[in-house]
Amino acid sequence: MNIEKPYLALIFALLLFLGVGSLWDHRLQHDFPYAYLASDTFQQQTRAQGIADAGSYAHEPPYIVKGYTDVIGYYPPVLHHLGILLGNASGIPLYDAVYFVVFLAALAAAFVMYAIIRSVSREAALLALPMSILLFSDKSYIGFLWGHWASIVGQMFLICVFWALLRHELEGSGIMLGLFMGALALSHTSKLLYGVVFVALYGAYLLVTAQFTKKFLMGVALAAVLAGIISAYNLLIFVQSFQVINPYTFTISTDWGGTPIFYLTDFGILLLFMAIGVVAGITLFRKMAVPLMVGIFMLLVGYANYIGFGIRAFQPRLLWPVYLMFFFGFGLWALIRYAPEKFRLPSLFGVVGVFLVLFSGMFAIPGVPAYYGISEQGPVQGLMDSWHWEAFQWLSKNTPADAKVYFFYGDVYDQDALLRNAKRTHVQVIPEDFVARLQNRSITRTYQSDTPADHGAGMPYWKSFGKIGLHQREDINGFMWQREYDVCDFDYVVFDKASRQQALAQYNLLIAQDMAGKGASLAFQNDVVLVLKNNAKGGDCIEERTF
Repeated sequence: MNIEKPYLALIFALLLFLGVGSLWDHRLQHDFPYAYLASDTFQQQTRAQGIADAGSYAHEPPYIVKGYTDVIGYYPPVLHHLGILLGNASGIPLYDAVYFVVFLAALAAAFVMYAIIRSVSREAALLALPMSILLFSDKSYIGFLWGHWASIVGQMFLICVFWALLRHELEGSGIMLGLFMGALALSHTSKLLYGVVFVALYGAYLLVTAQFTKKFLMGVALAAVLAGIISAYNLLIFVQSFQVINPYTFTISTDWGGTPIFYLTDFGILLLFMAIGVVAGITLFRKMAVPLMVGIFMLLVGYANYIGFGIRAFQPRLLWPVYLMFFFGFGLWALIRYAPEKFRLPSLFGVVGVFLVLFSGMFAIPGVPAYYGISEQGPVQGLMDSWHWEAFQWLSKNTPADAKVYFFYGDVYDQDALLRNAKRTHVQVIPEDFVARLQNRSITRTYQSDTPADHGAGMPYWKSFGKIGLHQREDINGFMWQREYDVCDFDYVVFDKASRQQALAQYNLLIAQDMAGKGASLAFQNDVVLVLKNNAKGGDCIEERTF
């Protein structure tokens, strides 16, 4: 009986259950963006929604880029397009579909790595696959919860690049490699460097071992041409925007700004088996070249933060449970092979069963990392709730497209990308200034405010054919940075009626009451959110006073 296929189906189901299933309270569809725990998650969700609304990605939605209408669609778009396709095909809301794509990409990464390992040892692959459960340990799950979605999708295509190199002798392998390299560039452009470097290293390995052929060279050349055609437009934008705003600087980082991330020590006693796997793999290097090279390469990439690559080097660690699982699986198999032949298969699946139990967190053993049961204390709703979602939906559907919205204090508004769900150009009060005005017991028309936006690419626009300008660099005087804003210059003003610090909500309502006394009309409200229409725009909409 071939038990490999049922085994793979079991692992796939288990990963779905522990990953998106547990996080989403085992529901595929939600009434609002669910389990969104940071601003970057909303960055991806609102951009996907903007693309869907426009029907193309020629330009960024204005509410993402401070109201500019000519900003080029500059973000690598594969994640968003996949989410839109899945949402349209399934009928589930786009905010669920685009999130689900990220989990599917992580699972695909694990199974493609399984295929890579299986090409050299089926037993090692079977033993290695349970380690992919650690994608949902506390040091890796954060990639999903905090919005490193494009990186995860990009790394899935990076692993596909590794697989295509493994199959370089097949007819059409150059086309496969080119498609995966192009997809990598359009998923998370910075990860393209890893793919290019690995192709070069693999070519060097073939050269040293006298396996380098004209066919391989022609395949790589074809892949380069195909990937270049696929990604030329986005690479042009990347070079003239992202690279200008964020040029490489030699930076050593020992911490990812407080973000939980894997260190090798987090693998605990698994390091013993992984070390055995490394040693055993090196002794059989010619046969084990690709999975061994992948593991060592991505291990070193994960430590590039110490040689000047800054915090971006930490992102590959999110998928270390996948990149390094060959070491674990082959290390276990190197030990099991010493068992009498008739006991090897039962021993193999016995060990698989033990680690499935341990990695799933059914039993906790010190020194063994395991699944992070984030939902064990109850459903993980995240930052959004039904009241705010209802308010954002009202603003997006019932206000003029060019309306400007001012947000007073809200507990969740520090993760400001969620404000983009209003689909209107918006400004928000800076909490520190808001608190200072409350402490001074004053109500004014002007508050220190911020216009939240995506600054990563400098807000590029076409100046001429092939030439890109950057609003962020050019429109210094008129650019909306942090400064004092006159609330009366806005069409709609949003107040939260509830807060963890009720004094802040009461101050909100006091300002709202003053605006109503100056002619502002109630546009929308529910139990938590109040929206006023400013009927004295540009005039005297708030009586400045103390209280």
